[in-house]
Amino acid sequence: MEGILTRLKVLFVSSEFAPGMIPFATTVINTLAEDRRFEVHAICVNSEKCGYSGLISKNANPIFVDYPENKVAKLIYKFWPFRIINAIEKARKTLKPDVVHFLTGDFTLASYVILKHDETFYYTVHDLHPHEVKTSSLLDSILFKDIIWGYRKCRESISNLTTSSWSQLMELQKIYPSKKCKYTSFPTLVTQGIKNGKKVPIELNGVDDYILFFGSVNEYKGVNLLIEAFEKSKLSDNTKLVIAGKGLDYNIHSKNVIRLNRFVDDDEVASLFNQASIVVYPYISATMSGVLSIAYYFNKLVLTSDIPFFKDNATDSVSFFKVGDVEDLQLKMEDILTHKKSYQPDKTSYCRIYSALALADSYWKLYNDEV
Repeated sequence: MEGILTRLKVLFVSSEFAPGMIPFATTVINTLAEDRRFEVHAICVNSEKCGYSGLISKNANPIFVDYPENKVAKLIYKFWPFRIINAIEKARKTLKPDVVHFLTGDFTLASYVILKHDETFYYTVHDLHPHEVKTSSLLDSILFKDIIWGYRKCRESISNLTTSSWSQLMELQKIYPSKKCKYTSFPTLVTQGIKNGKKVPIELNGVDDYILFFGSVNEYKGVNLLIEAFEKSKLSDNTKLVIAGKGLDYNIHSKNVIRLNRFVDDDEVASLFNQASIVVYPYISATMSGVLSIAYYFNKLVLTSDIPFFKDNATDSVSFFKVGDVEDLQLKMEDILTHKKSYQPDKTSYCRIYSALALADSYWKLYNDEV
């Protein structure tokens, strides 16, 4: 794309509706839709249980596509999602967008991207390397491999790549020296529902000053290490550990570990964080994650593993332990809670890193090839 356009017409495609993808895409789409430099259009897929309806601003001119409900249609969708492809092709023909940006991994669109590749296509790389995942069946294993194949084919076929991880960006630039690979700011995961929420999770009535892990519980997030470190520590006698988020369950031996194995509604998040003493993210790996934005918004002290993504986005609110080291995690938790007055959150963190202007500026520079 040559020169600087006075007003960019951007067509966003969000075909994935995983819990982490929805707030990522929603914030990017809505933020750019409110910026006068962009004319935004969005194609978003809704499943039976979750999706983008009610979350996307009218200013983004959203088109909603329903994910199929029966098994045969779902299988076909994995290889050639007709409804999305038809919507994209119709929008490209009528709108003639300057940019078509695939925001959410969009592995089901890999075949379409290969066949219809265009210089207007942009692609957000979320996970260059797959996370540690446990598959429970042969079918799950096949589907996981299909997802990884789709991610790889999309980034190989599209010339314009972006990521919100500096370490991942440097790796992309080495792997694809002929492509345009640029950094864009990570969008905040703090929604209006989170900001205005007043509901207390029923499991935590009367509970406060706890250690908090919040998010879906997957293998790569190291929650098992956090439980082990907590149960070995002197904190486990009079402090509670709250693990809030749907996913894996682990063996728990302490009565002071509270497990909320369910989806936590946005209107419960404010109470969840406000009543916490510290927030811990013991990830084994992470290329991109928005969890820091929520902790920063509620001015919480954070303890994370020293993986590159967290270090890239750290402020004075964050302390680190060596990734995978249970003993170091235990000692750091004990030190922070024992000497809490020595640790003060940086109350400027959220505005500096997750402002709407910083996000919109990064996408403007991406599309116009500015430094």
